Amino acid sequence: MSTNWSIAFKPILDLHSKAIFAAGSSSVGKPVVRKIRKAILAARDEQEEPVALPTSLKKAIKEYYAKSLKDKEEADEREAASRPREPSFYKKPLSEWDVAQKLFKQEIDTYDKAQQQSKGLEYSIKYRTGNAREWFNNMTPSQQQEVKFAMKKWNEEGAPEETQAIYRKNNLKKTLEDFAEQIRRTMGCRIVMLVSHKKKASQTLSISLHETTPQNAKKKFSVSSSGIKEWAANGFESFGEWSKTEFYPSEDSDHAASDCEDGPVLPEIIVDDEGYAKLPLRDGIGLKGQHELIRSIFHTSYKVCTGGSRPIPWGVITASPSNYLEPGSVPTGFVVKDPSHMKTEEVNRLWMHWERRSATNQKLVVFIKVKDADIRVTGKSKKKVPAAHETTPDDVAINDRYTFLETLSKNENYLELVDATRDLAILAKQNPISERHQDLPTWADWSWSKNYLPEDIHTSYATLTASLNKLQTCPISGPSSAMPVVLGIGLLYRESKRVIEYGEDEADPNTPFYLPHSAIDLQFLVALDEAVQEVLCSVVGQIERLNKEALSDDDEEVRMVVEKERHEVGEKNVESEENVVGGEEQQEQEVEEVVQKGRKRKINHASSNLSSAW
Repeated sequence: MSTNWSIAFKPILDLHSKAIFAAGSSSVGKPVVRKIRKAILAARDEQEEPVALPTSLKKAIKEYYAKSLKDKEEADEREAASRPREPSFYKKPLSEWDVAQKLFKQEIDTYDKAQQQSKGLEYSIKYRTGNAREWFNNMTPSQQQEVKFAMKKWNEEGAPEETQAIYRKNNLKKTLEDFAEQIRRTMGCRIVMLVSHKKKASQTLSISLHETTPQNAKKKFSVSSSGIKEWAANGFESFGEWSKTEFYPSEDSDHAASDCEDGPVLPEIIVDDEGYAKLPLRDGIGLKGQHELIRSIFHTSYKVCTGGSRPIPWGVITASPSNYLEPGSVPTGFVVKDPSHMKTEEVNRLWMHWERRSATNQKLVVFIKVKDADIRVTGKSKKKVPAAHETTPDDVAINDRYTFLETLSKNENYLELVDATRDLAILAKQNPISERHQDLPTWADWSWSKNYLPEDIHTSYATLTASLNKLQTCPISGPSSAMPVVLGIGLLYRESKRVIEYGEDEADPNTPFYLPHSAIDLQFLVALDEAVQEVLCSVVGQIERLNKEALSDDDEEVRMVVEKERHEVGEKNVESEENVVGGEEQQEQEVEEVVQKGRKRKINHASSNLSSAW
């Protein structure tokens, strides 16, 4: 009975399935059940031969969707677990046969073994393909639907993003160069390609231009004349705008309203005598249109500094806005990012800030620094905005060392390690001095004067891991021996970030040639995080050791002072004893504050592993 009614009224049940599956709840709400029941009863009344319904239709509806939800959850889990991670698997469009072998591998294996056993055969791989095909041709309707869904998803999304990033880093440039050469050799064509991809680390885009190597012309097309350079710059920006809608589709409800072709025309950006934008009106402009106005205002100011139409490097500015923008250009605490990523409340906040600046005749946005590569050199004198000097260890004053260490990485465990090292120095009553370790890499020292780590760190994975192992196993007996270890780990974090975020189109001219092909990978980052935990454990052990020694020394000193004063001056000395003890208690409290601070860094957890670390 249940099958008959669910098949007869399947269109009604399917009509509500999408909303119910989207909610993801294991139980269906009463209002929805009532609505579905009402629709089924109305449809049944119109049937010439009414289909028999369950005694409790509401209960049957709930059970139907509960089973469907459970089946969907199992299918989703199977799809996620079966999805291949190797990018080469996705080179060609996947067929249902390709997907079924991954999705139902266990079922196919079981069927294959059973078939060979039933025929009295000794198990052999040569029969597997035939048996797998037989199983595939006899899939149930639900299995067929599951395969089609996974095939569509895998073909659309391709390999997982994290493996795409590694494969792209190792193969993109060569693949594009080989493709351009193949087109030239086989078809006699010359080609120019704009290529974009997401940069997961900063949620921005990387855009690059690839073109045929000229055979007769002296220069590549993109740099053949000043006019072509300007065209290429505009192409970069336009392609970047299009790519953002592809990679980061807006979910804001106002987005659709501004996409209408017959919507209000965006006002023209008027500039002052120096070339800076004046604030236009935004009445009647949708969110997307306001995004474009904000982009134009920023870009107009950027042109003042660059002298050309280079696209704004949003990812670089987002990471360090104070290095690029004059104070007051945006509200305090405002996150500067590509305008297309701004929500309505962010747009309103920025716009109201600019309205206040405009009312006092201030420039809306002023750039104090731009990328060196974006500066257009002309015959006229154009002031070049100097690039910010990236601090090297040898430039850091001794009292600024902890601050410098904190700037090397935002990794939480690493920052805990810096904090613990600072506390260790406080307990040891030492300045942030550093011992020179002969066994450590030469760059793990405060005399290191280079912006980047040595070439062999990037070209040899063995050298890279050996350097990390030296830092991880270096004996720590106090703050001075911990400092070079923490410095070395911090420099590795900074170098790893540079490798991950490297983009050819945004690379500084002084970037070492070996950085794009660095040996630093995801596996090394995992090992680096593990090393931080082990070093942190050692530093915490030293903090606890010093704390115990300090408390035992203080107890002995207090006992001797009290004993001496008792023999010398009686009643008066009893009062002195209390004062002495009170003073020592204050010192003890200061030590305890450091210890408590350490406990907030999970000192108890670290000390539980102390025996293994030592």
